[in-house]
Amino acid sequence: MAAVPADLKSVVSSLTSKRKHVPHWYLYDTRGSEIFEEIVRASSTYKHWNHEHTLIQEHMKDIVGNMPSSTMPVELGSGASSKTRPVIEALLERQGELTYVPVDIATDYIQEISRELEREYNALTVEPFGGLFMDGLRHVASRSEPKLLLFLGNSFANVPIDEQLPMMKEIRARLKVQDRFLLGLDMNTDREAVIRAYRTGFTRCPWLDNFIDRLNKDFEADMNKMAFENTVNFVENPADGDTPSYVQQYLRSSTNQRVHLRKLDVTIDFLAGERLYLAEGQNYSCKYSEHQVRRLAELSNFAVEGFWVNEEAKYCVVCLVPNGK
Repeated sequence: MAAVPADLKSVVSSLTSKRKHVPHWYLYDTRGSEIFEEIVRASSTYKHWNHEHTLIQEHMKDIVGNMPSSTMPVELGSGASSKTRPVIEALLERQGELTYVPVDIATDYIQEISRELEREYNALTVEPFGGLFMDGLRHVASRSEPKLLLFLGNSFANVPIDEQLPMMKEIRARLKVQDRFLLGLDMNTDREAVIRAYRTGFTRCPWLDNFIDRLNKDFEADMNKMAFENTVNFVENPADGDTPSYVQQYLRSSTNQRVHLRKLDVTIDFLAGERLYLAEGQNYSCKYSEHQVRRLAELSNFAVEGFWVNEEAKYCVVCLVPNGK
């Protein structure tokens, strides 16, 4: 039996746990990141990429106007950095030169994106960090430059609900009063629209198929993608409560089957109808009300400096400033 690489141990323990699941980050290798970017940018029915990009462009002066000179943007879950380019351009225009730190689990992917960005912007230095969100923030927390922390694309919503407030509190603890935190969050609670979007419009979801391909490659496994169905549920919670509504997404086994992880000499049995969840928590992706966003900020010791919502009230971009300790 081969040893499990350190970064994949959590995948094995998740797959073999009572509630079978995979860590959400495991869906984002290089190809997974590329497919996801293609899906969210091409969606004609669920346009949260477009909503966020438009809001950032419309409120750019408000976003960067109160930042000190020599600001360093740090982006958690940066992916292709596609929505960050207007921020980079605005800061470059003001400062003349800029250091940008993208943080993403898909290390090879962001290294490639970083090279592209440096070719595109001569005065830009990109220092990619391959790893988990908070590891990236801890990596830069001691640096003296004023920071504009970006957490866009509703990526924060993938964090398990019971871990969201603790994460926000740690983010606050690692930022100084001169820093800013720009958060992009999905506010769409239209059940039919949400479920339709997360089914992606494909007979088979290429992003989820890629995850199975990755698992088979990493563990020399024989998981049959045709024996699992992409299933989406929407759990709606009161808008005036503190718990957001959320999507549950999982693969449902269509038959009794056994999956062999030959590299580890491990077998995993699935019963017909059994679920393989695609996130650590009950939520795959949260959908927030304005009350819930403001309450989360308040509880984590942030003040809301800007709260911008698109015309359909389906998406918001929020600029948070750390309250003094």
